[in-house]
Amino acid sequence: MKTIRDTLPSFIDRSQTETVLYRAAVSALTWRADAEPGYSIEDEQRWCLAPLRGVDPGLPLRVLVVETILDPSRNCAELVQALVALRDG
Repeated sequence: MKTIRDTLPSFIDRSQTETVLYRAAVSALTWRADAEPGYSIEDEQRWCLAPLRGVDPGLPLRVLVVETILDPSRNCAELVQALVALRDG
């Protein structure tokens, strides 16, 4: 069975990792599905992953960011591990 670490290339640095984590934390603390018309979890996901600047994080990390926003206590540690894996290769 492949893990998220097996599916991610190494292309990001520490500052990108920290910025994605910061944005995911802000999103998790402020997310409300009914915040405003046209606002979506996909918008939040894109904002969180924007610091990766052209690096495709892959579907597993995209899903994990959304899961972390919706349930941070359950998914935060896995998001940190995935970003470290992406950074360290």
